[in-house]
Amino acid sequence: MKQLVLIGRVVFGAWMLVNGANHFFLSLWPAVPAGHEPLAEQLMSALVHSRLMDVAMTIQLVAGALVLTGFFVPVALCVLMPISTCALYWSAILDHQPLGAALALIAFALNGLLMLAYIDYYKGALQRHALAFGETGRTSFDSLFTSAAGRASRSQFLAALITLVAVMVFYAYLVVGRSGQWSLLVLVIPAIVLHARRLHDMGHSAWLLFVPGALAVAAFALWLGLLSFGAQLNAIVPPAALLVSAAFALWGCVGKGQSAANRFGAPVAA
Repeated sequence: MKQLVLIGRVVFGAWMLVNGANHFFLSLWPAVPAGHEPLAEQLMSALVHSRLMDVAMTIQLVAGALVLTGFFVPVALCVLMPISTCALYWSAILDHQPLGAALALIAFALNGLLMLAYIDYYKGALQRHALAFGETGRTSFDSLFTSAAGRASRSQFLAALITLVAVMVFYAYLVVGRSGQWSLLVLVIPAIVLHARRLHDMGHSAWLLFVPGALAVAAFALWLGLLSFGAQLNAIVPPAALLVSAAFALWGCVGKGQSAANRFGAPVAA
């Protein structure tokens, strides 16, 4: 098994290294495939003119050298996998050339098989719940946004709310277009989970969040142009959603919990 891994590592590493070196220095074969289908040609042209192809080839050059020489191999394989995936997609799905697709498939397979050979190095990254330094299963900060069956003390709620608001501001003001709008809509879910945990800690049912949740979804539907309730309601719903959501957030900030104990993981009924 060790010999097979070594052979695969040498073949794949040398392949990536030479491919990257050919792009910048060697010119032994065309550094950039032209493509034979319109979509393949357009994508390749965009990669070349944006200089993103140079970035990809630099990654191949450096990561290929690391894989070949045995330094930081698990990390280098992870960095190369997106490039292997994109190359396979371009060759097999867009360009439809059997030889190019076969070579891309072999590179993708080698990349994946080598990652499986080094699976022990990735076990920490494959945990179901991510824990930051110093966190435990019962004190995971991100559980405040993912599990409504628990409680959040006032201090925990405040810290999580500040984090959530900072993320919302980022998407509202720095991410333009539909990407930012849809991302803000997705953030309704962790916001509801966080407030549900806070309501549990204050001794109230999370079903109270149906009102601000429904108003928030309706406001986003208007914002995204998916629904229209008529001119009058269209003007009322967004400020009403903002006002009611702010009222619930303020309630969570000033409300008194039933217990001062830390209850990150204590499950409760909705």
